[in-house]
Amino acid sequence: MRKINDLLEKLLTFIAGSLFAAFILTVLYQVVARNYLKISVSWTDEVAMACFIWAVFIGAAIALRKRRHYVVDVFPPSFVITQRVLRLFGSLACLPVIYVLIVHGNVLVDMGWNRRSVALGTPMAYVFAAIPVAGISMLLFSIETIRDDIAKLRAGRDAASGGEAPES
Repeated sequence: MRKINDLLEKLLTFIAGSLFAAFILTVLYQVVARNYLKISVSWTDEVAMACFIWAVFIGAAIALRKRRHYVVDVFPPSFVITQRVLRLFGSLACLPVIYVLIVHGNVLVDMGWNRRSVALGTPMAYVFAAIPVAGISMLLFSIETIRDDIAKLRAGRDAASGGEAPES
């Protein structure tokens, strides 16, 4: 599972980085075209928006795997088992959100086939597809993190019962 997720993370990182670079270049082109070339380019807004949406959703999936989302430490670091339980709880608490992203994201994609972008005329489903793609990626990453959380929790409890002082 870890090897698959490593490969998926590398692919998603490349895609998100490329899309973010495309976003920056598109906005830069729009600014130059409007302010210096004195021309209006209508497609740049939609391309920039699509690149940004995809980069953000893919980045959120990568952040979930790396545990880079905001975390508030309530207990001191010496409460190792408590920290591990809370980390597992946080990983499990993400699952309903992931469910919404996948299931309702697919509903949004289905509706997006009937909606067209104004300037490009492409189906909005291509933009909306970022939601279930990120959700599926998050699900794969969550399976790995939950397994890791459970393994660390079991290892911590085994060590605590093996003669170490239990946590306060």
